[in-house]
Amino acid sequence: MLFLTLVSSGAAARQLPPQEEAALFSLADLGPVDFSPKTVQVEIFISPDPDLYPCRLMLPGVWAGVQDFYRRLGVNLEKIEGLDEPGPLAPAAYLRVELLNHKAWLARSFKAFDVQPPFRLRFLQVCKDKCAFAHLPLSVVHVSFKTFQEMEFSTKPGDEPLNQKWLANLLIHELGHLLGLYHADEFVNDPIPEVLPDGKTADFMSQQIASRTDLGWVDFQKSIIHSYLGRGKIYQQYAQVDFDPLNYLKLIKRYNGYREPGAPSKAGTKKYGKKGNPKTCDDDDDNDNDDD
Repeated sequence: MLFLTLVSSGAAARQLPPQEEAALFSLADLGPVDFSPKTVQVEIFISPDPDLYPCRLMLPGVWAGVQDFYRRLGVNLEKIEGLDEPGPLAPAAYLRVELLNHKAWLARSFKAFDVQPPFRLRFLQVCKDKCAFAHLPLSVVHVSFKTFQEMEFSTKPGDEPLNQKWLANLLIHELGHLLGLYHADEFVNDPIPEVLPDGKTADFMSQQIASRTDLGWVDFQKSIIHSYLGRGKIYQQYAQVDFDPLNYLKLIKRYNGYREPGAPSKAGTKKYGKKGNPKTCDDDDDNDNDDD
């Protein structure tokens, strides 16, 4: 298995005593959360490659859908036209989405994950059914538009136009990672379901975003986003691990008693898992979530 390590975004925080670490990473109480509207600047860069012409045509409608979704969560996404070189990116403040041809997507993914040449063939296997990665330490989402097109056309008959809603759902999902959220199927006993209590609406951080239907969220996710953007407890958690999502998941798993799909219960008699969900074109299925 290829273990991917994100490039560090800065100096690591000081090591905390166990009791202090446990208190920080407990999600039982997020402390005061400011739910006032937040504004996040998002650069949108579309490669000038001719293959991205359909993307340029779609994006105004797609981005309007993304903005509307987050506006309902109390987050204003301020779009900035991105140049080839990114602006002053910063967690929880200034983000970037790059829609690229496949070659550029691979090159930037190699760099973001620090995949050295001997491991690149193995990385390509990890990438085989994906078209997007969210890199929290870099405040960047990379999207291979070509792969998105190929996956889109493989799921529907005929020559229907590209699914604008699906691309919007993909960007909504990936930006969720840059706003402090993890996958809805990461744990089986946390407060984040893959399907909302109505039994039909997929959570926007689930693996069921490849559709024309609207996505939803639960209040806990809204609290996480506002705690992160408001520099509250969630932001402090991520800052403690230098915005490394793998270390973050290890710590919240440890200090909240969360179980991964397929892990036995404490009694060791029942297996938990969420089966039958279609794959998304999303990131990091191969996380190393083992305890230290």
